[in-house]
Amino acid sequence: MARKLIVTAVAAAMLLTAAGCGTGGQSGVRPTGSGEGNEGGNEGGSTPESWQADAAALEEANKKANKNSLLIGCWIPPHPHQTKTQEDADARIAELAASGINCISTHCSNASNLKYIQRLNEAALKYGVKIIMELGTDLSKSGIKSNVNIVKKTKDLEAVIGYDLYDEPLPGLAPALADELSQIREITGDSKLLFLNMLPNYGNKSDMAPEVKEGLTWYQTYLESFMDTGTDVLSFDFYPFSAKQSSDTKRLRSMIENLSDIALTTQKYNIPAWGFMQDSSWGGMRAPNAEELALLSHLHLIFGLESYSYFLYAETSNDREGSFIGMLTWDNQLTDVYYRVRDNNERMKAMGYRCLSYSLKGFLTDDLKVAGCADAIDASLRLNVGDPDASMLKCVEADHNTLIGVFEGRAKEINEAKGYATDNASAAFYVLNFEAAETDTVTLRFDGITEYTVWGPEGIEAMGAGNELTLTIPAYDARFIELKTF
Repeated sequence: MARKLIVTAVAAAMLLTAAGCGTGGQSGVRPTGSGEGNEGGNEGGSTPESWQADAAALEEANKKANKNSLLIGCWIPPHPHQTKTQEDADARIAELAASGINCISTHCSNASNLKYIQRLNEAALKYGVKIIMELGTDLSKSGIKSNVNIVKKTKDLEAVIGYDLYDEPLPGLAPALADELSQIREITGDSKLLFLNMLPNYGNKSDMAPEVKEGLTWYQTYLESFMDTGTDVLSFDFYPFSAKQSSDTKRLRSMIENLSDIALTTQKYNIPAWGFMQDSSWGGMRAPNAEELALLSHLHLIFGLESYSYFLYAETSNDREGSFIGMLTWDNQLTDVYYRVRDNNERMKAMGYRCLSYSLKGFLTDDLKVAGCADAIDASLRLNVGDPDASMLKCVEADHNTLIGVFEGRAKEINEAKGYATDNASAAFYVLNFEAAETDTVTLRFDGITEYTVWGPEGIEAMGAGNELTLTIPAYDARFIELKTF
């Protein structure tokens, strides 16, 4: 996870265009050409016949499938009082790892508790868990010195992969954070990730972007305020599910806009994006159900993020009335949230995180009719142009609200550097059912025989070649389709 492995995601050389067809103005996309490591064009000069893999072939394909690993984090690991001995720490981190979480972010208040951090480190090494340490928020000379000393004392702990320098800073702090990051970089070199966690776009606009830069949204202006600090990652958090379910649509629209700005900024600066997503309940906010949790995972991945963390794991106090209700109670009891997160991680892992081998190109939004959601995506990411006769997809037909992410394969050496599978195709589609309660039937119609592989919560769920592909997608769920054209 060294900084030198955070490689610029140069897309494979191809042109993607979208074209409407039929009634309703559905959009299609065609890649022309392919990057290194990808396959495309007419193979051997022959066009294969339509075919569909049977159950035995799918089982064999799943055994051999190259899957990607996703860094899945959580904020607030088990507290010092829950890990007083090494045996306690081992038990708590074993439970955490069993949920599918493989990275913990400590709270800044515990950064100087070296014995606690050492116990976490030893337990994390046993169970394959990484540690990100959150540093203190005092950016005076003495505060920065204290943070630097913490780094010196913890940089050689094997499980520690990085430091979160600040949570939700305002632009005025950027110079001090750049100074602190530079000082820490002198100590760690490229061996650790150093980053900041940004405010979401429901922060105060006048504080976050006093002067909006020309050609940018106010939130893009806020993000750009920190791009000169040297941050390795653009991280942010957004929590859409309040106690008032009537506000879901508005807040999800705002989240899509937030993700759109994150995607554009990371593409511009060639750094990965991470996100914090809601799993818990607290004052005025509700814990997402299983479908809502799946939606949040899919939204992070469909916008090209390379990691996400749950907010949060361990409850922050024993006040059951006003506290955060997370996966682990103050007195060490696993909650319903824990099992919901575990099940969500298992479902997402089955999809192989194949999207990580691809770069986001944009979105087909014609079938996303939820009020304002399509318009929340920046116009430069909305694909809806081109000649229908030149499209791999002649059209898309969907029964319900559907968002389709258009992805292109990366060159082999880039995926190798990132540690992702290199057997990617030239193009892929992330098809998300944006309905809270309805199963969606989506048909992709191709211009010619097209080979496909469909990933879902059962792993590879379909393989074949044909002129069309029909998907049945449960509420708030998705499928990832890799294409190979002839």
